[in-house]
Amino acid sequence: MKDINEIMPKIKNMRWGALLNKFPTNEKVKFMNKTFPHNGKWHTVFEEDEQVFIDGIRIWKKEPKAWT
Repeated sequence: MKDINEIMPKIKNMRWGALLNKFPTNEKVKFMNKTFPHNGKWHTVFEEDEQVFIDGIRIWKKEPKAWT
């Protein structure tokens, strides 16, 4: 499987890019601004009801106390 940065275009002065499966809200964009480094790389973000996958890493939306 190819890395997303091999496929997606290079855009001059881009801080970061994200390939999403849902339209982001302003709140989500602010969160991604804090999360992703400003190095011009693309990231994959697939959001589901209970979890989010960012670059293949699962992040649960539940509180840590509810994980067990």
